[in-house]
Amino acid sequence: MTTDCDCGFETDDRVSFAGGEGEVLKITHHDSGACLLQIGTDEGKVEKRPSTMVEKLDTGSDLLAKGDFDAPEHFDLRLKAEELSLAHRQDRFVALEGSRIDIEPYQVQAAHEILSSYDHRYLIGDEVGLGKTIEAAIVIEELIARGRAERVLIVTPAPLTVQWQQEMQEKFDRDYIIYDRDYVDAKRQASPNQNVWKQDDRIITSIDFAKQDDMLAALKNLDEEWDVAVFDESHHLTARRRSDNAVDKTDRYRAGEAVATNSDGLIFLTGTPHKGKTDQFYFMISLLDPYRFRDEYDINPDKLDDLMIRRLKEDMYEEDGTPMFPDKNIETLPVNFTEEEKELYDDVTEYISEYYNLASREDNDAAGFAMVIYQKRLVSSIHAIRKSLKSRMESIQAGGVDPDELSSLVKNLLPQYREDPDMLTDAQRERVEEELEGLSVSNDPEKIKQEYKIVQDLYHQAKRIDVDSKAEELRDFVEGILEKDPDEKILVFTEYTDTLEYLRDRVFSNRDVAEVYGDLSQERRRRELEKFENEANIMLATDAAREGLNLQFAHIMVNYDLPWNPTRIDQRMGRLHRYGQENTVEIKNLFVDDTRESDILQLLIEKLDEIENTLGMSSDVLGLVLDDVDLEDQIMSAIADRSEADVVADQIDRTIDEKEEALKRIENEFLIRDHFDLEDEDREILDIIEASREETVSEDDVEFLVRTFCSEYGGRIVNVRRGPAEDGGDVFDLVVPDVINGGDVQNRYDGATFDRENAIEDDDIEFIALDHPVVQSTMEFCMDTERAGGQTAIKTGGNDMDTPGLLCNFRIGYLSGTGETVTERMVQVYVSVDGRPTTEQIDITGSLPSSKAAEYSSIERIIQQSGDLVVEAETEAWQMVEDLAEEARKDREREVGIKREHAERYFESRLEEVEERLERFEARDQEPDSDMRAAIGQEQRRLEDLKQEREEELARLAEDEQVVPEEPELVNMAVVIDAFRD
Repeated sequence: MTTDCDCGFETDDRVSFAGGEGEVLKITHHDSGACLLQIGTDEGKVEKRPSTMVEKLDTGSDLLAKGDFDAPEHFDLRLKAEELSLAHRQDRFVALEGSRIDIEPYQVQAAHEILSSYDHRYLIGDEVGLGKTIEAAIVIEELIARGRAERVLIVTPAPLTVQWQQEMQEKFDRDYIIYDRDYVDAKRQASPNQNVWKQDDRIITSIDFAKQDDMLAALKNLDEEWDVAVFDESHHLTARRRSDNAVDKTDRYRAGEAVATNSDGLIFLTGTPHKGKTDQFYFMISLLDPYRFRDEYDINPDKLDDLMIRRLKEDMYEEDGTPMFPDKNIETLPVNFTEEEKELYDDVTEYISEYYNLASREDNDAAGFAMVIYQKRLVSSIHAIRKSLKSRMESIQAGGVDPDELSSLVKNLLPQYREDPDMLTDAQRERVEEELEGLSVSNDPEKIKQEYKIVQDLYHQAKRIDVDSKAEELRDFVEGILEKDPDEKILVFTEYTDTLEYLRDRVFSNRDVAEVYGDLSQERRRRELEKFENEANIMLATDAAREGLNLQFAHIMVNYDLPWNPTRIDQRMGRLHRYGQENTVEIKNLFVDDTRESDILQLLIEKLDEIENTLGMSSDVLGLVLDDVDLEDQIMSAIADRSEADVVADQIDRTIDEKEEALKRIENEFLIRDHFDLEDEDREILDIIEASREETVSEDDVEFLVRTFCSEYGGRIVNVRRGPAEDGGDVFDLVVPDVINGGDVQNRYDGATFDRENAIEDDDIEFIALDHPVVQSTMEFCMDTERAGGQTAIKTGGNDMDTPGLLCNFRIGYLSGTGETVTERMVQVYVSVDGRPTTEQIDITGSLPSSKAAEYSSIERIIQQSGDLVVEAETEAWQMVEDLAEEARKDREREVGIKREHAERYFESRLEEVEERLERFEARDQEPDSDMRAAIGQEQRRLEDLKQEREEELARLAEDEQVVPEEPELVNMAVVIDAFRD
């Protein structure tokens, strides 16, 4: 639209000004003769500038009309950068080729299901060993690649925060900040007036840090949504329904609520989605979709279908119909104590029993926990109990520690240590146990003196024992394996670092072993893993390794001692029994004969294995069966009361039998159970993976962009050599052009590759993939018209093209009702000189430099008709937008329709409940001496609140349902000729 002023600007003109670029939205003429321009910037803001401070930018149409052509290399760079910026398409994956890991088809399928939903809110309940972390990470990376996620929050148990950070960096080259007290306090000191959760865009934190009062308040008051949030081990978000129908919410659940209400996408991960408590499962699921179910009795597998993904190993099959996961075989390695060892065990157990009972009588729970620790260390190793007895002796000599004298840190951690020790880090658990071991059981000086004498005698008794039958059994087993196969790998788990050090230094002193325990840095853990894979036959590990290590190259595991929490046993087995395992996993449990704890644990493991085989369940069994069983208390009671082990085992056995029917009902009638069969219905995921590799960002695309950019702007690729992967490409040193140096971009990268196989083979190689800072900065530069040009060029067409003509490259897409760009793609429209548009068989064979323009009369013909040809191209592009939006509109209507049906059903049920109560209260209010006005008022307010909530939810869904075509954006254009004919 032309204005009546003479400033020379029109609305929709492309302009530049100090600080940015944009389009003229409005022109205001003042009597003084000056003009004020209102500009919509590329960042989505509106700026006002005097016309004298603004410069008009030539569009491609302007340049073409003047016969002004760019270098063809700049044209190609701009087009390639635009294509890469829109690398996502429906049913296509970008993250697959940009990661450093081999992602499995069933993991892609889970991510595809979540990404195909319109709100990306799901529970992934896959069994241990299937890679739930990777599935969630694929979703995050895809949303980032598709421009749908800038702000990401990952909430985990404290022991897993560093592991998540390391995996996201190593496998996806994505950096996350860990939020803990030290970091947050420093942030608040620097920016005291800003909500700390807004100060970083990619955050990992622990659930127990997020639930703290100040952090929870900040989460609730956050005025900026998370694009996607992930809760690992989400079953810890617990709420319960009381008998009066009120709801008790834990602090962890309240943290989940705060995040859920402020998140667009939301992903829950748990290997134990249901522990037999339907109300707890309902409240957890309601965080994902508050209107899906009326209550816990409304849940069934059909309604969970598009909200939950759950696969068990036994339900997964390869393309040839064979099981995806091999069997596992659990056996006992019995250990017979010598007379001296048995005597020490009996004497120490008698001491522990006496003082455990004393602590109970004196209501000293903390000291009772100390006795539990000693009993565990007794059956772990002679070395471990010897160290504990020495420490106990020294503590008693120093006067002991009263429970009130525990450090504030341990006092804060003690409730969690009692109720949920797996949520503590190894450092926290060791700190708690170290202080507990020093606690006084009694304040009576005579009893203290008596205890010192007992512990001193036991310590000297332990020192005299020079035979460790358990260690000898382990050595004989390991050496027997390695004698048959010197290349075999054996993973040995123990609960205590003391025992690990003893095995390393005394039992396997003649071998170079790998080791993983709680105090190791992530870098050291990585080196130890590589050592086990490539050099050492043996890895010694504490439970610090029960999660996060993928050791499927080994298939033999020994539990030197079993934790008194069998859930950990399943996590240990998951290190080996996971995708990629080719052999039967052999699990050997070292049990000492004739000890109560060993007998109880052995019977329990046998029973659980029996149920697993009956129901075809694994992770779920451990959580469901043992949820109400305090195994630690059962074992200690058996020891303290001198009960026979089989009596306690029978009690547990009866509890398990009682729950078995409930397990079957939950499995068959309540939970979803997905099957994965590459031979049958799930083959389509292989087609999607293949199409993704062929039709989205390839290594060749990235390499073309970077090489061409270096050639044009002064960078270099030097010292080219073959990479480490057998079928991999080159490794080289990249010297980055000065025009993009700075910020996240270094001036040089030594040891870089475009090849994914090289990057997987060697973590130290710099992987130049789509999300690498060099590639992103190159794309940003090439799409900047002022810096890179590339708007026009001269191209040559194939023999079958109707030349001359005009090739126009468009970005097309559509918006949601909220104004968000949902999808975009690049399309080409070719218009011949007679005005006929086509989008097919566009065969561009080469380029001509701008200096050749005067040599071809056909180029001038296109220049003269360019205005009309561009209009024809835009008309065709608009039709393509309409077709794309119409297809999307149908999908969106279907998806939102399901959500609307859920919401209407939910609110109908809730409104009926309130209206029925209101009628009862109003009827009672008519009775003599009955005043129900307060209750009636409360229900009336509740009724109005529900009606308002319903209207808001339905209005939001109506908005989400809208699909609005977006105006095609002309990226660049080229005159196409036949260099020989035209």
